[in-house]
Amino acid sequence: MATLSGYITEVRRLLHDANGNFYSDSELTDYINEGRKQTVRDTGCLRKIQVSQTPMSPVAGGANPIAWTAGATVALDDYVFSNIFIYKVTVAGVLGTTAPPYPASNYSYPPTTPFTDGTATLQYAGNCEKLPYAAFPDSINTIDILNINLYWGNSRIPLQYLPWTQFNAQLRYWQNYIGRPVAFTVYGQQTAFISPVPDQVYTIEMDTVVLPADLVSSTEVDVLIEPYSTPVAYFAAHKAKFKEQSYGESEIYKQQYVQEVRSVLVTTMTRRIPNPYGSAF
Repeated sequence: MATLSGYITEVRRLLHDANGNFYSDSELTDYINEGRKQTVRDTGCLRKIQVSQTPMSPVAGGANPIAWTAGATVALDDYVFSNIFIYKVTVAGVLGTTAPPYPASNYSYPPTTPFTDGTATLQYAGNCEKLPYAAFPDSINTIDILNINLYWGNSRIPLQYLPWTQFNAQLRYWQNYIGRPVAFTVYGQQTAFISPVPDQVYTIEMDTVVLPADLVSSTEVDVLIEPYSTPVAYFAAHKAKFKEQSYGESEIYKQQYVQEVRSVLVTTMTRRIPNPYGSAF
């Protein structure tokens, strides 16, 4: 398995700098970590099941919201959700007997000012339909969501994926479209949406692609294993040569990196027979 010291040795051989006359270990470490992340982006090889809930905290590190319940005691900085909105508790207290009125035709969207609910004060914090990557277990190291399973009783329900334009047109027309979510979409770099807006707390598991943590110590073993660790050294060599403005050599290493990535994708694609007995389950 690849280690940081092994990567450095390999890159030095490619650069003909075995004695470290031109590149320091710290500089090559930066290029190697860039190469590891680029390899994951190009291959999607580092996948992880992340478990969370929906509605989800609107901010990184925040507590996941609980459903608004009449008479419940809430603490400062708690999050509660009602209808399609998530609220942050700005003054602790006991919730009232009537749920927050939003959204409605005579109220602004979204609510912009704090309001009193029982003896507590609430402030709009986000929408229940949003899944911000920053609130995921792996936070902004998440770069893509491939699938989402929603737990409902004893069922694990795969959600349908829709492109944003179709998702927006078909599932977001009515603000109060609330129920068990059936579909998701990815919007921009760090946000997903889910619809219908959850009517209760649901556990979800997300099949994601995540970036690897940087290698720091020389003996640290990389989470990328063969063959996915193979292209890394070529990308690092490309960055090193680009830095010294040897653009021709840099391009050669870049092309070799691309070739290695293609080779990895081809050689890991072996046959799979869905059902060797020839009939559906």
